[in-house]
Amino acid sequence: MDISSEQLAYWYLRLNGFLTIPNFVVHPDCGRNQETDVDVLGIRLPYRAENLHRPMKDEPRFTRVHEKSFIAIAEVKSGRCALNGPWTSPERQNMLRVFRAVGAFPKIEADLAAQSLYETGHYQSQLYYVSLMCLGREVNPDVAARYPLVPQVLWPDVLAFIYRRFSEYKNQKASHPQWDAHGTALWEVFERSRDERQFEENIRVL
Repeated sequence: MDISSEQLAYWYLRLNGFLTIPNFVVHPDCGRNQETDVDVLGIRLPYRAENLHRPMKDEPRFTRVHEKSFIAIAEVKSGRCALNGPWTSPERQNMLRVFRAVGAFPKIEADLAAQSLYETGHYQSQLYYVSLMCLGREVNPDVAARYPLVPQVLWPDVLAFIYRRFSEYKNQKASHPQWDAHGTALWEVFERSRDERQFEENIRVL
C-alpha cells in the first residue's frame, strides 16, 4: 500500500483522539495568495476516553497532558522531520493567524501564545496545551536542538501504534463503513499482515 505522509499523519492523530483538519489554510490579511497551510491541525479534548469497558490507551506524548485540550500544529514530511519557515519566522505572523482563526485564545493571549511557539515550540494555559509537531522518517537534530520539547514522531512508530490499535481492538474497529479510502486500506493491510513487522513492510509512505 502507498499512502501519503499527510494521510498517515491524519490517521495517527485521529486514532489518538484528535479532531483533525488536514491542510488548514492560513489566508492572507489582504490580497489573494494564501500565506501557508498547516499539514494537519488537531485538537484532543481533555477527557478523551474511547471504549467504556476497556478504554483505549493513546500515545503517552498526548496523555501526559492532563485536564487541558491538546492543540497540535503538525508539519508532515515523507523524509526527515522539519519545520518550515512559516512556523519559525515571527515576522510573518502566521502562528498568530492560526490562533486567531481557531479562536482558542482572546486577542492578547493569542499574541503571547504565538510568541511562545516561535521561541519554544509550545505554549500552555489553564485550558490548552499547544505544540508544534513534526512527523517524518528520521529525527532532525536541528529541530531537536532549537525546540527540544517539540515531538518528532517517526513513521515506524506511527505504523506500530496503528497496528497495535487495530490488533488490540479488532472487534471494535472492524465495522467502519464511514472511514475514508486511506483508513480502509490501512485496515485491509492490517488484516493481511501476520504481525507488526509485516504490516510496516507492506506500507510505503510517500
